[in-house]
Amino acid sequence: MGNDASRTKAYVAAILIGLLPAWMILLPLDMTNAATGWQVFVRGHSVAAPLAQLIFVLLAMGITFSPFRSVRQLPRLSIAALSLWILIAGFVSFQAENEYLLAAIGFLKLFVAALFLLALVELRATHDLEFLKMLWLSIGVGVLIYMMLWAIKIAIVTPQGDDWIYGIPGVNNVRHTGHFAIAGVIAGLFSLIAFRGSPNIWLRWALPLAFSSAGLGLALWTGSRGPLLASLITMVVTFGITTRSRKKVAIFCLASALAATAVVALMPVPHPIYGIARAAGVVDVSEESMRDPSSGRTELWTATIEKIREKPLLGWGLNQFVVSGPSKPVSFYHPHNFPLQLIFSGGILSLLLSFLIIVPTLRRWKWPYINGPSAAGVGGVVGILAYSLYDGSLYFSYPITIFLIAIATSIAPTSEQRDRDMSG
Repeated sequence: MGNDASRTKAYVAAILIGLLPAWMILLPLDMTNAATGWQVFVRGHSVAAPLAQLIFVLLAMGITFSPFRSVRQLPRLSIAALSLWILIAGFVSFQAENEYLLAAIGFLKLFVAALFLLALVELRATHDLEFLKMLWLSIGVGVLIYMMLWAIKIAIVTPQGDDWIYGIPGVNNVRHTGHFAIAGVIAGLFSLIAFRGSPNIWLRWALPLAFSSAGLGLALWTGSRGPLLASLITMVVTFGITTRSRKKVAIFCLASALAATAVVALMPVPHPIYGIARAAGVVDVSEESMRDPSSGRTELWTATIEKIREKPLLGWGLNQFVVSGPSKPVSFYHPHNFPLQLIFSGGILSLLLSFLIIVPTLRRWKWPYINGPSAAGVGGVVGILAYSLYDGSLYFSYPITIFLIAIATSIAPTSEQRDRDMSG
């Protein structure tokens, strides 16, 4: 009975996280065309994601997870580096000229995300592949539900003009739907490999193909080049490292791409920034775009580097880019490049401490991607990291959630560590 109760809680936790795209719409009641102040705050700070992560942690604590035990069992070097990072980041982030609310939100999100990752690894160790199957199936279904809710909103309140860019449910910009696109692709690849021996054709082919095609289709229709490139990288990496069903993965990727392209080609293009032509960069062929194909990112990166040079050692503080970043016609919350984002926030010292926190911890886990489904996790990690070099995929809470799940999918505690965790 205890095992059944534990399994039920783990599945509930998985479904909770998987349906995050729906919670991002339903939590701020974002089905109207005129969001109020509190709705804008909830949506803008993606409150649904850290809240779901926190509930996930609490559910995991009801099974076997202990935050204190998990932190104590981190390598001593990681604990020392983490303690030093908290002290320095707190000192820099809460300077008099900084925005305290943004700093506090940033720290809370990081704290909850760290616990979320530890809880993920715990459930990965105790429930193994069955937990991951439920988690990624839920993520794929969550992407499909998001698209359905978006279609319902369009039917209720038909967007006009720039509402197609900024009136997107659950997010602040149509480009942010690309985060759901990459999630759908990873969910499809994982499900394809994990259910390769299932007699159920829905699990073996139909649902994985629906997840992946929906993800690619979302990137193509919204003209999101970053998520499209990240999805293709994820597919290539997964194909390259999986030791099982490589031919099946290749056929699946081709079928997903053809299905997505065929459907999107028949759909109307409601705004000039939408559509396959925009995703392929065809509509950007102009003198200006020829000079800067990065859509202004290189200018932003250069200006960010100049700001970093002003405070190279300790940085400007967590979540302070909007108030201390380079001056632009509009305010940005991140520099559209994760390494620059990290160095701007915490300086070179923060970058070094981050390596001392992460690397020793990851070395304690084995990398079982050769076993099959974990290959999709590795592909997702690489794809999202590549995406983060061009955009804010590791600034926003939802793609960070998917990134952490991809890491937990890729790794697993060694048997010795698992025994220690269970006995501790």
